[in-house]
Amino acid sequence: MCPTPEQLAIRYYFGDLQDWKLPRIAATALEEGYDGPALRRLAALDNPSDRDLRTEEIGESEIDSAFREMGIKAPITKHDARLVLAAESAQKAVDGQSNVFDEATHIRIHLCGLSEPPEPLRRIVSLSSEASDAPRIRWTRIEADLRDAFSDFLLHHKTGRTL
Repeated sequence: MCPTPEQLAIRYYFGDLQDWKLPRIAATALEEGYDGPALRRLAALDNPSDRDLRTEEIGESEIDSAFREMGIKAPITKHDARLVLAAESAQKAVDGQSNVFDEATHIRIHLCGLSEPPEPLRRIVSLSSEASDAPRIRWTRIEADLRDAFSDFLLHHKTGRTL
């Protein structure tokens, strides 16, 4: 399944989508019926490197414009992108599509970078840290606590941003 423009934007602004992929994404957007000058300029670039995109005519504001031409309210802050990605992880854990420990670890290590997490993610990150050193006998309790933390996060924090 192809990612939506919203998913691509979230990953780009979080830092998980390399710049060199943007021309192909822009070309695909044009094929899907999106249109605009920034998308056309971006799609016309031939195999640029990340550095090329920063030094050519296509800069950060042009990339923002291309996302806006796809209906995204760009730019997106890294903080907002992190919370949307955390909500995706939380939803997978709550729905049973993924292991709660794996999703908590993903949030702690990848999304928060082993740094101080934003307030909405502190409980999840704390439980993930606890689980990494916990004896197996405590895993059942931590798993239940993580499920609760994921549910609370999804319930109490606006994660569905209108992009």
